Amino acid sequence: MLNKMYPTCYKDFMKLCKNNNNFFLYYKKLGEPRPFDVSLRDGLQSIQVDKTNPNKTYDLIKKQKLYNSIYTTHYPKNIEVGSIVSASVLPILADSLQLFEHVEDYIKYSQETELHPNNYLLIPNSKKLESIIKHPLITNLSLITSVSDRFQQKNTRKTLEETRLDIHNMICMLNAEKPNNYKIKLYISCISQCPIAGKLDNDYIVHEILKYSNLNIDSFCLSDTCGTLELEDFEYIVDTCNFFGVPFSKMALHLHVKPERRQIVKEIIHIALSKNIIHFDVSILETGGCSVTMNKSLLAPNLSYNLYYESLVDYIEKKIN
Repeated sequence: MLNKMYPTCYKDFMKLCKNNNNFFLYYKKLGEPRPFDVSLRDGLQSIQVDKTNPNKTYDLIKKQKLYNSIYTTHYPKNIEVGSIVSASVLPILADSLQLFEHVEDYIKYSQETELHPNNYLLIPNSKKLESIIKHPLITNLSLITSVSDRFQQKNTRKTLEETRLDIHNMICMLNAEKPNNYKIKLYISCISQCPIAGKLDNDYIVHEILKYSNLNIDSFCLSDTCGTLELEDFEYIVDTCNFFGVPFSKMALHLHVKPERRQIVKEIIHIALSKNIIHFDVSILETGGCSVTMNKSLLAPNLSYNLYYESLVDYIEKKIN
């Protein structure tokens, strides 16, 4: 029996919708999900800059071409184009603001107006926010935290408590600058294992997530940093967070996929879709992971477009059949 053919991009997926009305109607019922592309931030951050041979790494021109390819092939709902992070920590992201300004100008003249992505920048702390808060084009921001104090101190040199205070301060700064004009995505790493402290208690994880539930945050992105999230842990964490007031519609998933865990990841996505969690980070690159805190040998790539569409198609077909 031949292997089933799945769409690998948005255009192919929409052809499938066009040829199957029941499929398309269920896709609309789901909320017409489109992924959040993190290739230019998480996908690049684990790649080393080769100063002796720039052609081996991603310079600004190469990043611009990668963005254009992502946009014109995949039409994700959002694209994270980099991070305003210290160049000494992640030199490959040093030109993120230049890239952001280029892509904002690029989409301004694009003909695909209905499919324009929202361009995001990751801002790691309030000091970095001060440097860009007056920028007229930056209205979509990613912030970062975790549920592991040891991870947080190694990754950001702040405790969890210091991070919460800083995020609260950042949101206050944004509200004072342009009230109700920002979209904020909060990455919450180490769901449900920390690369330093190991497996974490589910109730502890929920408790840490809920500390952010009263802030003006549009998306709580639960990040499986180690690529080890299990079905039972995932379902318990999101159900309990929802019980205590975090809507499923505000939850998102950032999954790292080890080859032997493809089926588990697919099942996690199906459980998420059944709960109206429809926001998933994807990457066009076969890289990813937190290179600041993890051994390079333990890093796993982000969810691919291929597995994303395979999971989405199988879920919808199962529902309509």
